Amino acid sequence: MSLFGSSPVMQMATMSAPLVPGVQSVGGLFDDLSLSVGAEVEVPDIFLASKEPANTLQQLKGPAPIIRTPQDDNIQPVQGDDTTAPNAVIPSRLNHIVCVSSANVGFSETAKDKNMPPSGLSYEAVVEEVLGSGAYGLTLKMTLEYENPFPKEGMVVWLKKHQQVICDDLKSELMLVETVFQDYVRGQWETITTDIRYAEEAEAVVQAVITTDSSQTAGRVKQEGCVEDAKLGPVGEKGRIVLTYRCSQLYSYAEMKLGTNSSGQRTLVPVAFQLPWSSLDNPANDCSVHVDVSAPAGTQLLCPQTNILAYRDFQRSLHTLGSQAVILPSPAQGSSSDAPSWSFDRSALPPKPTMVLAWLSIPEVDDGWEQLDDDFAAMKVAQTQATILKPSGLDASLLSTKLPGQQDAHLVRCMVTTEAPPRPPNSVRVHTDITISDASGSTGMRRGNVTDTVRAGFNKYEEQRLLRRLEAIPKLVEAGVLTNSDVWNQIWVIFDHGVKQEFGLRTEVKDLDTQTVRQLLQVLRSSDGVAEGALNQAGKSSLLQNWKQALKKLQSIHPGGATSFVAGTDRAKQLYLQDVTKRSSGQDNIRRTTYVNFDTDGGNNCGPCYKAIAALTKEADVVQGHVTGIGAWVDQDCATKVAKLLKGSTSLSLQFPSLEEADAVFRQDLSRWGKTLRSCPIEVKVSAGSLAWTARHGSRNENGVDVLMAKGDGVTFGQPDVSEQTYTKSVMKGVQAGETISLYMLSRWPLEQLAATLRVEVEGVQARIATRTDPMRGVTLGHHWISNLGGPGEGVAVNKSVLCTRLRQRLEDDMSFAWNLPTKSGSTAAVGRAKTEQRPPVPAEKQPVEPEVISLAPKVEPIVGFGGGTFFGGRCGGPPRVRCAAAAAPTLGVNAFGAAGGGGCGFGGGNGGGGGGGGLFGSASAGPPPALPQAAMGLMHPMMAAPPPSNSNFSMAPAAASNSLGLSVSKESASLCRSKKKKLPQSSRTPINPWGHDEDDDDDAVNCKVTPATPSELLRASGFMRIGAEEEPVAAAKRSLQALQYLAQQATLLPTQPPRGHVFNEDPLVADLLGTKPANNQAGVVHMGFVCDATNQNPITGVRYKATNQKDMDITHAARVEGKFPMGGSGWKAIADPAIALRQNLAGVLCWWQVMWPHRGDLFGQPFPDLRTLSLHDLVTAVQKLPVP
Repeated sequence: MSLFGSSPVMQMATMSAPLVPGVQSVGGLFDDLSLSVGAEVEVPDIFLASKEPANTLQQLKGPAPIIRTPQDDNIQPVQGDDTTAPNAVIPSRLNHIVCVSSANVGFSETAKDKNMPPSGLSYEAVVEEVLGSGAYGLTLKMTLEYENPFPKEGMVVWLKKHQQVICDDLKSELMLVETVFQDYVRGQWETITTDIRYAEEAEAVVQAVITTDSSQTAGRVKQEGCVEDAKLGPVGEKGRIVLTYRCSQLYSYAEMKLGTNSSGQRTLVPVAFQLPWSSLDNPANDCSVHVDVSAPAGTQLLCPQTNILAYRDFQRSLHTLGSQAVILPSPAQGSSSDAPSWSFDRSALPPKPTMVLAWLSIPEVDDGWEQLDDDFAAMKVAQTQATILKPSGLDASLLSTKLPGQQDAHLVRCMVTTEAPPRPPNSVRVHTDITISDASGSTGMRRGNVTDTVRAGFNKYEEQRLLRRLEAIPKLVEAGVLTNSDVWNQIWVIFDHGVKQEFGLRTEVKDLDTQTVRQLLQVLRSSDGVAEGALNQAGKSSLLQNWKQALKKLQSIHPGGATSFVAGTDRAKQLYLQDVTKRSSGQDNIRRTTYVNFDTDGGNNCGPCYKAIAALTKEADVVQGHVTGIGAWVDQDCATKVAKLLKGSTSLSLQFPSLEEADAVFRQDLSRWGKTLRSCPIEVKVSAGSLAWTARHGSRNENGVDVLMAKGDGVTFGQPDVSEQTYTKSVMKGVQAGETISLYMLSRWPLEQLAATLRVEVEGVQARIATRTDPMRGVTLGHHWISNLGGPGEGVAVNKSVLCTRLRQRLEDDMSFAWNLPTKSGSTAAVGRAKTEQRPPVPAEKQPVEPEVISLAPKVEPIVGFGGGTFFGGRCGGPPRVRCAAAAAPTLGVNAFGAAGGGGCGFGGGNGGGGGGGGLFGSASAGPPPALPQAAMGLMHPMMAAPPPSNSNFSMAPAAASNSLGLSVSKESASLCRSKKKKLPQSSRTPINPWGHDEDDDDDAVNCKVTPATPSELLRASGFMRIGAEEEPVAAAKRSLQALQYLAQQATLLPTQPPRGHVFNEDPLVADLLGTKPANNQAGVVHMGFVCDATNQNPITGVRYKATNQKDMDITHAARVEGKFPMGGSGWKAIADPAIALRQNLAGVLCWWQVMWPHRGDLFGQPFPDLRTLSLHDLVTAVQKLPVP
């Protein structure tokens, strides 16, 4: 096919197309043969969130849109073609926020704990355009909340979190720029702001607050390698760590227009927020999640209905990694077209890997072209403009600094939009238009109801574009952009899998006067015989024939063959070097410029393609270019990358523009083309005179302005200009006229006087100076400066003659302290403390041990599905658990709609005997919950088959390997399940430890990467942010449902004997010395069926504590306080009584039932009650009605 995919023509379907190594064919747009236009498309695991009614999730479904592809004309794709739906994206190109962290906690008296899961996670993101770059940046506030299980004690939280890049395909770092801590005091949040200190001082201050009775709370954060390290304490009920990040560049790609009436070009920016997940029975599930996204004015979410196939193909690509739910957020309250925002909230974690996806469609406000009058008058007065971006208010004072000698100085940015100076009288411009055009087999597709093919459409489109430029030549001469000594070249390279056709046209501008061009256009457009005769009579017959011959060749191009962008691009470069560069070399007065049009109907997204384009740009004097993509097979990522390499833009659409749109399209093309004609290499000089100050030896002069850094394509710094005695000028080279460069300046003049003193010269011509407010503000602006001072970003050149090491470090420290932002080098840390309330101090021996961040080292064994690692620390990979095989059995007599014989619906009951209603909570108004057959109880949990033996405990092996969960198991299977409490020899026991990490395994030490991790690395290593034991989502869903049913069954039983097992009888002397042991306020509660894994007390009485990193591990309150933990257990969560546990578990079910049971609206579609008002009987009944996932 072509630039973005290839396909042979129908008759060539059997030919062997050249294959590109490493490039795989993607699934077809309509590869589901049952799918026809207008048919219902259902996208599994993608849900639309809505505020009304009642925060529901609706599975994405809708009619299939009409999208023609080459396959409609029996043109089949080959390897390398992108046949996914228009606008689709793959996971590696998501801007993906992944929070992988580990938190340990310590208390004033109670034993410390490891791997404590959060009680809340919030993402608040703002997407904004980066000035003058056509790119987009992100500011993200991430809040991690931790609840204190012992609120009468002080708690210290020590958190470590992996740093990340924003995208697998774009290594743009998500950098920490600000930290705030919060402590919940007397019913409201007390904010603890941080100040920058040197790292050693920060740690000392925090330790002093934590270990003394100061009635204060303190926090500090620092960066070590690629890990963020935060500590907060002592907190009371709960505390928060609020981290603010900045990403300077997000992945984006051009949006494909799906209709002829689509207005303006738009850019797609897909931003995903990964949520932690846990099984329904895990108390870590009790964690709120919040996502809020704001975007520039006019932004919309990519329409799920119009682009339903793009969402479908995205979901299919996700399934190559394993099942994952995708939530599309709903408009936030107060959202408008001028200030659009979206949000999503849930009070519990999802039961499977889940992301919230904001697939943003952002309008391009500045398309990089200027509106030109018909006479091109704007080009006559073109002049370089330097715009000082003056920081506003507080920002200006924070960007002020002191230089040696106590000189005042100010950091300020300046945008310089360059224009070419007046042309020297004897200069010659040789301008070349290169058209690289796709004629592969897929361009043989018919254009809707039109009999023409896509290739015929390209022929006409390229002809109109050429004639529009021809029409502009006399006006450009009149405007002084071109002169009669200039030359205009045309090079066409038509390609398929090789070079299909090549031809050119060379015209001297002196031959294209106004009358000649008018007559030439009459002949070429309408075969005007009178105009043709006039041209022949004027001696222009050769000119006429050359143009007619070129258009005839263009009109004769037909489709056929496979695709190779490399072949077409390489040949264009060879022709340019041979016919243009060689002919004009050695002549100092010649300036060469090139404009490239890349026209295609598909995408050939391979590395050699980009290398070829980059080589063409570098060696063929390319100033700018444009990519036109037509059709469903255009690879939008490839088209966007090619356009960036050509320093230009893209226009992508399913079909050629309508007549109304065509005029605007060609006017934009003329603007970009005209800018290229004015381009030439230029040298930019910047100065602002001098200022004098007095030193010991007398008066001395300093530069009024120094340029520290500059950002622009190919810009470099030359030696300073010393032509003036009292000051020097900064000199920048490698700039092409028409480009915009960003200057980072150090001004010794007050900013109010800078505009009057600043001089920006382009080849000796003074630029206009203007002033405007810097659009980058607040912490974003401060981070931008600190980031570039600490290590310049991509494309930023450093003026080393000015920004030496000592000055850079001085400015970096000054900005770090002034802006309250840590340096990239890690020399400073943020620390804060505030008066909160009196709490017991946490002595050093009670403070948490240092957290272990999850290892990112690759494992030998392959990672299957979601089997690797955990969310909050632990191990990547590991052996699979032994599954408990359950035989098929008859289904249980009690179904999700209530027991047989029941009636009623909603929360009403049926008649007698525990008969249920139609809804989840439909149950009888009286009578005990329906009894379960003994065999069914054995499946719901092995302990449900019979009263628990004295040495037994609730144990759940991973889900059975069968395709569906039966409702009873054989005696052998039940016996196998009950064998959990048997202590295995150490050599035969699988090591279990917090979050899957082995304490004794030294090989699993923390892997400190020298660079931030990619999202995919973090996802694989953490089991897609899993909290809990290592298991796959399907197995976790089945096992956790069994655990809930077991909990419900046991909650109805009464204890038949006193609890047995070890009881901690404390010596009175210990109480006298250390004070009374913390009370167990739930001492009278009995947790039937649950045995303490530390003491064997059976059943557990009082508060039960469950390990959040294990499938089934429980201990008593006494064991928790004294730190008597079973091997591997951590992240202990309190369960006061069975009713609270059932309410918590059911809350998670009601939040996410659409994800687990998307087609069970009959069961869950009724309004839900307040779970706090339900009796234990109602809770048990509801759990027993839950269907198999």
